[in-house]
Amino acid sequence: MFAVEPALRRIKGSKVIWWTRGRIAAACAVAAIFTATAALFVYHNNFAEPETYVPATEQPATAPAEIIRVIDFEAAPLTEVVAKIREVYGVEVTGLPADPDQYTLSLHYEGSALDLVETINDILDTDMKVTEQ
Repeated sequence: MFAVEPALRRIKGSKVIWWTRGRIAAACAVAAIFTATAALFVYHNNFAEPETYVPATEQPATAPAEIIRVIDFEAAPLTEVVAKIREVYGVEVTGLPADPDQYTLSLHYEGSALDLVETINDILDTDMKVTEQ
C-alpha cells in the first residue's frame, strides 16, 4: 500500500508544499492590492466630486451667441421664436422674412444661438442672422 508521508519525506515535499503555499499567498496579496488600486483609480475618475455648478449668469466670459442652452417651441410663430431666442440667449436676431407670422416652428433644441438660427434657416428656408446685443 502507498503511504503519503514517507513519499513526501523522500522528495522533501513538505518544504516544497509550504514554499508553494507561500508563493500562492503572496500572489493573492499582490493581486488584491492591484485590484484595490484599480478600483480606487476607476472610482476617483468616474465618481469623484463633480465640478461645481455655475449658474448661467455667472458662467465664464463667452460670447452670448456661443453659450449652450436648451430651448423648446411647440407650433410657435416665428416672431415668438425670435423673441424667445433674444430672451434665452441675450442676442439679437435680424433678417426676419417679410411675413414672420406665416412661419411656425415646433422644435426642442440644445445648442448655441448661432447653431439654432442656422437650423431654423435650414428648416424654414429663411436668411436670419445673429448679432450681439
